[in-house]
Parts: sequence; structure tokens; C-alpha cells
Amino acid sequence: MEKSILDLNRNIVLHDYESSKNKNKELFITGDIKASSEYIFDNQKLDASMICHKFYETQIRVVSIVKRTKVGMDGLMIEIAKNMTTHPDNNFVLHRNNIFFITAMSNIAWEDDMKDKIPTCFKENVYHHGKLQRLKNKLKNIKNAIIINDEIDTGDKEEQKLHLLLKESGILDIKYMEENNIRIVFVSATMINELRELYKWGDKHYTHKMTIPTNYIGHNDFLELNIIQEYYPINDNKSAEKWITEDILQNYQDDFRVHIIRTDEKNKDYILNACIRNKIVFRNHTSDDRISYEELSNIFNNITNHLVIAVKGFYRRANLIPNEWKMKIGATHERYVKKYDTNVQVQGLPGRMTGYWKQIILDGFKTGPHRTSINAINEYESFYNNHQTIDTLEKVKYKTSTNSKHLFVNPIHVKNLGLQTDDNNKEKEPIIVKFSKQEEAKEYYKRVLKERLNGRGPNTVKPNEFGYYEATIRSNKKIYSCHEIQLERKQGLTDTNYRFYACYQDITDKTTLQWWFIHY
Repeated sequence: MEKSILDLNRNIVLHDYESSKNKNKELFITGDIKASSEYIFDNQKLDASMICHKFYETQIRVVSIVKRTKVGMDGLMIEIAKNMTTHPDNNFVLHRNNIFFITAMSNIAWEDDMKDKIPTCFKENVYHHGKLQRLKNKLKNIKNAIIINDEIDTGDKEEQKLHLLLKESGILDIKYMEENNIRIVFVSATMINELRELYKWGDKHYTHKMTIPTNYIGHNDFLELNIIQEYYPINDNKSAEKWITEDILQNYQDDFRVHIIRTDEKNKDYILNACIRNKIVFRNHTSDDRISYEELSNIFNNITNHLVIAVKGFYRRANLIPNEWKMKIGATHERYVKKYDTNVQVQGLPGRMTGYWKQIILDGFKTGPHRTSINAINEYESFYNNHQTIDTLEKVKYKTSTNSKHLFVNPIHVKNLGLQTDDNNKEKEPIIVKFSKQEEAKEYYKRVLKERLNGRGPNTVKPNEFGYYEATIRSNKKIYSCHEIQLERKQGLTDTNYRFYACYQDITDKTTLQWWFIHY
């Protein structure tokens, strides 16, 4: 593309970006509860810069972003788009028309909210599930583009609409992506199954953990503060009365709040009757009996008594509850199920209550209890803290209704990955033995490998001036993450030698040091 066109493109993007930034500032000053104090926050700018740099410096085709619920993904997606379309290198910068924001969620509110927030120059390329088919012609023969897929763990099964769209467009082909310069960003707070398959893409994929500012409060904080509590079946008059009495009346007394419970048609009347007996206002909020945004605003702005809203389908992933409303919400209760799906529980009502109001709560503001499965929340925290490699991920117990083998990101659906996917013809995998101390690794060589390899074993590795241990791969000496070593596990390896590396689960934390012995 001509330099003059690219320069005009940069100017248009920056102009619209500044306009959206000013619009947000005006809305915030005038009291719009959906507007934020900053259009894009510093942590979002930092993450976007790191992700764009990763695309610029490497041959990575896919970046997956692991985040917490309500940590501010919209801003990060916008900043990625802005950076990719204003980059100074003419050989790298993308045209604004080739930036696509998509989701496989059937959620028109997601699309409307995105279009309302993003710079005008990107609005024509925002598509939720119901409009994905309209994207087909745009993706056909597309070059120099990036697709940002929000909430990847919805609608991502094989042969579903999103899979068919990408397959028919030829994009699920690494060779095609490289030759036509196509990149994809996958986003979700709950993408464990997707990561299990994406890690098999090798060096074509990179996982980025979104920066979490200190004023954010999440599920782990709610657990520690006893704000998240165990849910229970509310399926008769007794259990409905218990929730109304204990979580609402005794807990909040005359501090009138809005309380939200997820239920179904079968059990809704038990809650309604308990509200009537205790003189509490009851409202239904379902797709068939919806409370409009204007009504909800009126409810939250004029609370004169306790009010219970029974929801079905609403207040799940990607739905925003503004902080001003959060401070007027008391108790919440997810619908109890015997066999829970961790993704569903995490993305439900407790997830909607997370966000940027930690100090308010630490200063003594009462919220909750927000009832859900505590086991599910613990599983999510285990995933969030142990998602860095396929090895750590496989040790996480996590209940979902989805089998990762049936996702379109499974390598069997991606051409030219260079991987053997036939179970009867798998590429030979090396043995990786991990140690916490260098001396233990050297002792392992003496016990297991010395006789077969007839060598002296590894030399003692000394730390650098900053106390970190470095490794060298293809003459590149640096501090390696364990994930990077996992990807490089076969480099230079034969049946008659071994590889010995120092690596870190988190390269910013010296205490996560591991010593890896790799051999066949």
C-alpha cells in the first residue's frame, strides 16, 4: 500500500481515537455511569504495546489474552487496534478497514456497546454472532489484517458458525496466515479448554496475561473477604424464605438495596411469594419479561425499599454493571446446579460484581454475599495461577461442559502447523525432567544418563549480575520462561545427547526457577 495512503490512515485513526477519548471524558464529567475516568487506562496501554511488539518481533500468528472478569478488555482491544493501525513501520502497519472485532456470543448488546465506545473508523467491522455471516465476503482473500475475537470460549466448537467462517475463508491455515499476513487475538477470562489446544500450536501462538491494577477486586479477593459464599438450592418456600431473611433482611436491614437471583420458571414463584410475605418488591428480568435500561436506571436511582430482581440469561459474561449500580446491589445468588460448569459460575453474578472498586470495599462498604459454587471459584483461581504451560495446565482440575478436542482451535482443524496429529503416527516426544535445584539435576544425570551417553554431564551454571540464571538456545543467551523452553524442547536434541536449561515459570519472579533435563 502506498505510503501516502498509510499516512492518511494513521491520521484518520488518531483523529477518531482522540475524538472518542474526548467524548468519553465529557460523558464522565456529565455523570454518565457507563463512562470511565480514562478512555484507555495505563495498564491497557502497556498490555497493548507488549502484544503489538510481540507481533512485530516474532512470527507468532495468534495471541491469547488471559484476563480476569471485568478488568477492562474493551479498552485493551481498542488500544491494540490503534497501535496496529498507527505503527511507524510501513511494512507492518495495518489499514483500519482490516481490523475486525468479533464475538461468537449471541449478544447484540456487546456489539452496540463496542460501537458506542470504539473510534468511528472501526465501527463498520464489529460483529456479534448474529451478524458473523456478513463478515464472510470481507474475509475472503483478505490480506494484512487482524481479527480480535472476544470471549473465545463461546461458540468455538467445531462446525459452529465461527469455525465455518474462518475455515471457508481459508484462515485456519498457518501457511495462508503467513503468506497473507493474518493475525488473530483470542480473549477470555475462562479459556482453559482453548489454551489446552492453542499450546499445541507451538511457536505460532503466545499467551499474554493481562496486567491487573492494584485497585481491581476479583474472585480471589471476594473469597478472602468472605463476600463469595456457597450457594444452595432455592426450590421451595423454606429455602426462598431463608435467602430473603438471612442475606437480605438480617444482613442489610434498613440499608435498602437491589438484590439479584438467577432462577428459572419452575422456582421463580417461591422467591416471589417470599418477597410478598416480607414486603419486598419483586421484579422479573428475562428475555420474555425484560426490564429496559431506562427502567433499571430508574430502579437504581430511586431505591426506597429492598427489591429482588429474578434474572434468567442476563448478567453473564460481557455484561457491564456500572460501579454506581454495584454500590446499590446487596446480595446475589447464582442458580444452584448439582454439576456445575466452572466457566458459567465464574462469568455469572459474582463475576459481574468484580472490577475497579477494591478500595471502597476495603474501606468497609458492604456487598454480598454473592453466592455461587466455591469449588468452581477455587478451580478458576487454580487455572488463573497455573495456565503458563501445557504441563501446569493439565494438572488443573476444572469442570466444564466442553471437550477441548471438539474446538476449532484444536490443531486437527489448522492446516500446515507442522504437527503430527495422527494418534498412530505421533512425532517422538522427549522426556522432560524438572528439578528445583541445580545439584539435583546434575545428580540425575549421574544416576540415569551417564552410562548411556558416556559424558561428563552438565557444567555448573552461575547466575548473572542480577541473580538470574540464563540459558542459551541457537546462540541466544537470555532469561527463558519455562513456556519458551517447552516450545524449544527439541532444538538440537538427538538420541545421543541431552539438553539442560534453567528457566522460570514467571521471569519476573526469581523464586519460580526450575532446572530442566531434556532427553529421549
